[in-house]
Amino acid sequence: MKKFTLIELLVVVAVIGILASLLLPALGKSRKKAFSVVCTNKLKQISMAAFMYAEDADNYAPLNEGGSPWARKLFEFGYAPEFSPEGLYKCPSGAEVINYSTNNYSMNWRLGHDDGASPQEGYKANLKLSSNHASDTIFFIDSYDNRATVWAANLADEAKVYYSDETRRIARHQGKANLAFIDGHVESKS
Repeated sequence: MKKFTLIELLVVVAVIGILASLLLPALGKSRKKAFSVVCTNKLKQISMAAFMYAEDADNYAPLNEGGSPWARKLFEFGYAPEFSPEGLYKCPSGAEVINYSTNNYSMNWRLGHDDGASPQEGYKANLKLSSNHASDTIFFIDSYDNRATVWAANLADEAKVYYSDETRRIARHQGKANLAFIDGHVESKS
């Protein structure tokens, strides 16, 4: 019986090492893509819960009123599960969440914001979930810095879209953000 020489054994180990170094980056990209898919799924669940809420609220999304953000309203009215740190409101690539106000998804400010001080009129008036351009109107998006609502100016601010802390940026999925639209579809965009 022929035994392996030390050189042959080292060559086999080197070949295995080279193959592993080629596969590891691909596995890392696969993991990030899986996180993006989970995030997309969560956005779809959130938007469906908000659509059910709107159906019972004259086609208006749940308002963000002071200490009661949209996520809390979805739970309180029975459309979504109770908050948990790793639950529906936590993106796998997002920052830590501690309550309904700090979740990883933001609602379009024009669809559900009420600061309690200003009249809901003019540009502060909340819009219904009906639109002639529903497939282009964002309902929910990966949040910037765990904020409950997002204003159009946030999307034009490259510092917020590509924030230095990857878990708090809008484009946290390999340079893309996940978005839910008011026609019901969800997609990733850069």
